[in-house]
Amino acid sequence: MAICSKVGFPDLFITYTCNPNWLEIQRTLLPINLKPPDKPDIIARFFKTKFDNLLANVTKKGVLGKVLAYMYTIEFQKRGLPHAHLLIFLHPSNKYLAPEYIDKIIFAEVPDPVKQPKLYGLVKNHMVHGSCGMANPKCSCMTNGRCSKYYPKKFQDVTLVHQDGYLAYRRRDNDFTIEKNGIMLHSDHVVPHNPYLLMKISAVIVPSAGGREGNYDEIKQYLDCRYVSPSEACWRIFSYSIHGRKPAVGRLFFHLEGENSIYYKDFEQIGNVLLKVSVTESMFTAWFVANQVYDEAKLLTYGQLVSKFVYVKRNRCWRPRKRGYTIGRLIWVPPTTGELYYMWMLLIVKKGPTSYDRLKNIKGFKHATFR
Repeated sequence: MAICSKVGFPDLFITYTCNPNWLEIQRTLLPINLKPPDKPDIIARFFKTKFDNLLANVTKKGVLGKVLAYMYTIEFQKRGLPHAHLLIFLHPSNKYLAPEYIDKIIFAEVPDPVKQPKLYGLVKNHMVHGSCGMANPKCSCMTNGRCSKYYPKKFQDVTLVHQDGYLAYRRRDNDFTIEKNGIMLHSDHVVPHNPYLLMKISAVIVPSAGGREGNYDEIKQYLDCRYVSPSEACWRIFSYSIHGRKPAVGRLFFHLEGENSIYYKDFEQIGNVLLKVSVTESMFTAWFVANQVYDEAKLLTYGQLVSKFVYVKRNRCWRPRKRGYTIGRLIWVPPTTGELYYMWMLLIVKKGPTSYDRLKNIKGFKHATFR
């Protein structure tokens, strides 16, 4: 949410699923006569390599436009294959504000098998849903006699943006078909995809233009349990990241005067504990000092400070940032905390205070409490 408050809503949502038939995986397992489920470590390693390649193409090379920020999470299917969900925040000059721009990066049609044979084969192998419905009522996607993914989709000549932010992608009723399980399927069964990424990565890549709002009751949709697949176990053993984001989000702590946290070791003498500098100095009080030393700091709120300054823990002080960029986020406190909550409300808007008393000073009048 800190990233959204800074750069706005995400523009693209990409789902990327591992393909056990990747040539690299098959080439590794064939000499030892094993199948992909037998080597979850190989699955994890190759997916990590492929996902890093995808991330570099999207964020660094900008194949979908200039990227301001991104975040991703890695999940694991019940059958053991890892897949990633990637949110992309585009630069204002590269946003896809009109349906005709969306049609340039997201396709949901059967390609020409003569002019684009490679793309046609990839779409046939990875990007076709079904067959389901009346042709295959026992398909896993069928719920109460209907496809839970709402296939087949409607044919339409242009992409439509609904009021709730969801998109109905362009699906022209062309003459191209794909045979699957003995049934001829048209563009109404094609999953949205980006041709460039599909041909480069050769896996299930489902991009979608970002919606704006929607309410989901996740408590009713999921079970309260945990399942760890072999691929996930290997992923964690290799210490691969489950989540990632850029720019980084730094949590900023704060406290009332004289109520900062004090850390000490077991059996440490209380006298020695009270002599520690950390008893009177903290990251938050160092902000007051920075406002006295640096003119630039006076122009920033506490949450904005981390974008221009970095906290040096060893010296307990804020120094001007030389490189990188971080978005600040104040830790949330509930209204039941009283004074701490009202101080949090002031910290969101107040710039440049040099002490607790200055923080209470509003329009030249010093209030007795933060409330």
